[in-house]
Amino acid sequence: MPNMTESEVFDKFAQIVAKSLRIDASQIAPDTHLTDLGAESLDLIEITMETETQFHIFLPDKSILETAVEVFGPGILEKDGYLTEEGKQLLLRRMPGADAQAFEGDVAVKDLQHYFLKVGTWVRMIQGLAQYTPAECGACGGPMVPSMGFRMKCGKCGQEITLRSGEELNREWVREYYDKEYRPRAEAPVSATAVQ
Repeated sequence: MPNMTESEVFDKFAQIVAKSLRIDASQIAPDTHLTDLGAESLDLIEITMETETQFHIFLPDKSILETAVEVFGPGILEKDGYLTEEGKQLLLRRMPGADAQAFEGDVAVKDLQHYFLKVGTWVRMIQGLAQYTPAECGACGGPMVPSMGFRMKCGKCGQEITLRSGEELNREWVREYYDKEYRPRAEAPVSATAVQ
C-alpha cells in the first residue's frame, strides 16, 4: 500500500464510495464532494470503515484544524467562526498549492467541512497515511498482512505491529509546525522599524 500512486488510490477509493452510495464510479472525480454524491453521516462512517480496511490505515477522528486548535489553544487559528491568518497559514502548509484558493478571503470554519469532504482531499489523506503502513517486516523482511483491528502481522515470522493512528500522526505534525514555525514567529521581537 505505501507505494500506491495517487491515481491508484483514487481508483480504489472511488470504488469504495461507489459501492457505499450505490452509484457508478464514473460519477466520482477528485473535485467531487462526498455530500454532493448524496453521502450522509452513516454513509461517511461506512466509507471510513471500508477505507481503513481496504488501505490498512487508521483514519483520524478529527480534522487537522480541530487537532491544531487543541494544540494552539483558542483564538489563534480561528476566531468568531472564521480562520485567522495564522489558521490559513497552517492549513496552506498542510494542503496542496492547488487548493490555495479555498483559503482566500474570509473562510468560515463551517465551510471547511465541505473542503474536507472532497474526494481529492480524502485521496491525499489516504496516500499520506499509507506511508506509515509497512509492506515488509522490519525484523525479517517478510510480507506484512492485515491482522486483527489496526494491526499488521508478518506472514513469515509472525511479528505484529499496531498501525499509527491518523490522529496521532496529525498531532505530531501540528506540534512540529507549532514548535518550528509558529513559536519562533510568535516570539520574535517586533523590530523598531515595524513599529514606526
